[in-house]
Amino acid sequence: MKTKFLTLLITTIFICNKSYSQFAFNNITPKLKNPPSTSYKIIQTEKGTLKKVLEFDKEGQIIFDYRETGIPPYFNWKEPHRFIYANEYDSIGRIVKRYNFNSNAGLSIYQYEYGQNPSTKTIYTQEYTDSQEPERNSNPYAYISQIKNFEGLKKSEEVANILLSEKIEGSTEILNMDNKPVEIREYSGIYRDTIITSIEYNTNGERVLKRVVGLSNNETKRETTTKHEQNSEITEIIYFKNGKRSSNYQFANSINQSENTETEYSESNGILNIRHSIYDEDEYLIKVLVLETDYNGNLIIPIDSNLRKTAQMLYQYNQEGLLVKEIMTNYKTGKKDTRKYKYQIEVNKI
Repeated sequence: MKTKFLTLLITTIFICNKSYSQFAFNNITPKLKNPPSTSYKIIQTEKGTLKKVLEFDKEGQIIFDYRETGIPPYFNWKEPHRFIYANEYDSIGRIVKRYNFNSNAGLSIYQYEYGQNPSTKTIYTQEYTDSQEPERNSNPYAYISQIKNFEGLKKSEEVANILLSEKIEGSTEILNMDNKPVEIREYSGIYRDTIITSIEYNTNGERVLKRVVGLSNNETKRETTTKHEQNSEITEIIYFKNGKRSSNYQFANSINQSENTETEYSESNGILNIRHSIYDEDEYLIKVLVLETDYNGNLIIPIDSNLRKTAQMLYQYNQEGLLVKEIMTNYKTGKKDTRKYKYQIEVNKI
């Protein structure tokens, strides 16, 4: 089974939040078991309402991703929260342009320029400029629902507006022979400083150290270390204030190849939170259990009946490999929710 480790951000959201919202409905990207050899589109609906549109090029790369999610309970929006992500690639499959449209947060385009000697990747940002500043958290760009395909996106007035805006240099990465970043230089609004992130890998290409240093005073801001075992890894994030260690956070991942499972662990306030994922033989996620137990100093522990189940998600797929049903259960409240999806597949005959 291929490694399916989630990013730190997703891991933090899913594991550290011990509420029912540990799950998000419809967060699995549609994937065909036998995709066509030409470009194609997958359209997903729920109860007749459009939820996702994904376009793939003939190489199987996603070039357009439109999705709708529920309205956060603390916002009185009339329209769903909508997102568009789209990519343009070069001849060797590297992303050279990424469109990020968020109906609430704004519309941006990121451009990636690659250099040599040393090998580098520089990211530039351009953003949509509105004549009137939209009200915060008002979902002002919900109208992006009018954009339903890649060509429509590129021809839209919004993209034309963005391409006329100032092109701002963001981060520059120095890459190693495996095209992985070993140094990143960027300005951080959090630290109000230009920061240099240095990254080290072991002989297997796995990241073992990531250190963030402020350029103005050469002071370490954050350090992330990862210890790799045969089927597991433990990561510790250490935060510094005024050059001194202020706090730390640990999480772990383990994979059982023979059972097609992966497990994520995180300790918070004396409780060990666990997310146990089970995959079928085709590597499709079919079940996720969220459990907890009292933390005894060990991050990685066996998954057994002594653990307290807090939530569960079951996933069902059709013969093509598309998610058709998901069932969420909250064991703390006894609440159970079910969602069902239907699909339309459009294949480009050219």
